[in-house]
Amino acid sequence: MNRISAMIATATKGIEEKVASGAVTKAQIEKLDRTLDMGADEHARFQEVKSLAVADGTLSQEEGMTLYRLLGPTATNFNEQPLGTKVTLTKLFQELLGRLARA
Repeated sequence: MNRISAMIATATKGIEEKVASGAVTKAQIEKLDRTLDMGADEHARFQEVKSLAVADGTLSQEEGMTLYRLLGPTATNFNEQPLGTKVTLTKLFQELLGRLARA
């Protein structure tokens, strides 16, 4: 299991625990899920940033392939992912964009 898969598993477990404990409602989860949907431009940029991160060694090739598989060829593929995956990948995208801005 690579870092990305581990982060997704952790996020998914955390979401499930918060729902089970009543800390968040299913309506809040559904709203967050819709909020995290991305458009075609964001999707293309994420694919580009992912490739740069693999090229500079920030991400391993295995992690890059995991991202490629989860992002899929269109934004629809990402938008249909479970919430734990969307939360993790959105956070990762933010971190990778921050690294680029500082470079």
